[in-house]
Amino acid sequence: MYVRVSFGELGEVVAWSKRELRGLPFESVARRWRHEVYFEAPVEVEGEEALSVERGTFAYWKRGRALCLFHGYSQPYGPVVKLGYVVGKPDLLFDVEDGTPVRVSELVEYGRAGEVAAALREAGLKAASHTWGGEEVVGVLVEGVDVRIGAEVAVEEDGFYVETQALAYFDQAPATVAFYNTLVRELAPTGLRPDLSDEGYLTLTCFSRSLDELARDLRRLLAAYSYAEKVMEAFYGVRRPA
Repeated sequence: MYVRVSFGELGEVVAWSKRELRGLPFESVARRWRHEVYFEAPVEVEGEEALSVERGTFAYWKRGRALCLFHGYSQPYGPVVKLGYVVGKPDLLFDVEDGTPVRVSELVEYGRAGEVAAALREAGLKAASHTWGGEEVVGVLVEGVDVRIGAEVAVEEDGFYVETQALAYFDQAPATVAFYNTLVRELAPTGLRPDLSDEGYLTLTCFSRSLDELARDLRRLLAAYSYAEKVMEAFYGVRRPA
């Protein structure tokens, strides 16, 4: 199921859950723990618990009776039941402050963005329309074998602008610039582009002319993102101590 989580005037994110959650809609208050946003929820979820999560994980914390959204690299305070993942860029959640009002409901979509999201779901992708910062966009979760990324799609009159979740912060250090220039050269033949987000993070972008092209490009971005991570490891990786 798709769960819409609204954060006051900031906007909404959507999470996909492999399990049905009862007790929706409800209201709560956001709390922060490092790279995690969580909030008390009138739901109960049983299942295997984990102490390690990936960026974008949507989970339930039994001890705190809370739903959790992990948007960065920190790990849970205690064991959680993994439910699914954020549909879109988990980076957006860095803007959520402690005490922000929260409303959680099932997904309902309208308008052109809703139509695009529905078409992407028909193409086999997890997608949902939502608003953030006053703009309506389509969040997408692109999944492969043991790899997944979030992306946001802006619906324009002449096509679709796509931006992935951040790879890393662009600090303009020589190694970072070299890494960026390497990606530019390597990805140039594909039409996919290394780019910078409004917040100064290195990301991947593209512009798709049609819905069919959009679905293909999203899958190509997953492969390019995975490749970019390997290139980044080659630039910055360190050897494990013997």
